[in-house]
Amino acid sequence: MPRRIDIDHKHSRAIAKEIGEKLRATLKPEPDQPERFKAQIERLRKLDERSPSIVAGTEHGNKSRR
Repeated sequence: MPRRIDIDHKHSRAIAKEIGEKLRATLKPEPDQPERFKAQIERLRKLDERSPSIVAGTEHGNKSRR
């Protein structure tokens, strides 16, 4: 059985955010999606824009990738 790894809230959110960014890049919305689904995706985007960055020294959405 693998050993348990405890991850604090800050790092857990960073991991979840990175997964979300990868999914958004991979799963582009298709034009024939139901309007209700599109509205929910837009709502999530707006909520994400308002959330504070958890990465030190970066502004939300303005990270440089190396």
